[in-house]
Amino acid sequence: PLLPEQRDMVILLHELDVEYDDRREQITSTMVKYGQPGGFTAMAETVGLPAAIATRLLLQGKLNVRGCCIPIDPTIYRPILQELADEGITFVEKTEPLT
Repeated sequence: PLLPEQRDMVILLHELDVEYDDRREQITSTMVKYGQPGGFTAMAETVGLPAAIATRLLLQGKLNVRGCCIPIDPTIYRPILQELADEGITFVEKTEPLT
């Protein structure tokens, strides 16, 4: 357990090398989230909040999915990412050409 004055940090780094017909590029997506001393941990927010948002949207009938789903459908991930952004959880993306 963390002491009251301590906080955790979550870092996500995704590096994608993408090849199109006429070019190649590397897309880097980074998210850094710090927990609040004496409050919610970054792990709790970055894991629990997306699940809670998805559950609420499902119960409100705003997600038209059934069964066991992974969030690769834009109708699932777009509203969740928007709400996460409203809570200050965002990714910074950078694209660079590959030779």
